Amino acid sequence: MRILGDSYIKREFRAHREVENPIHIVGFLKEWQMYAQQVEGDSWLGEKIDREKIDKMSAADQQLGQLYELMIAIQKRQDSEEEV
Repeated sequence: MRILGDSYIKREFRAHREVENPIHIVGFLKEWQMYAQQVEGDSWLGEKIDREKIDKMSAADQQLGQLYELMIAIQKRQDSEEEV
């Protein structure tokens, strides 16, 4: 799971490298700091994303699509681990 998250983070940071709006930068960094704190242990397992955060995601920026792709990748990985 961590491997998927780490590669996702790298892509996100690269995609936001040129962002100049301070509000977007602060929000982006705040969310990733919270993510980093959560993945340190297993406390995040089974946790759901707040509806408010989903509502703030922009379909135009493909955030919802990326979230969906991440969910599918995690499910596939879990399924392959269960088969072993």
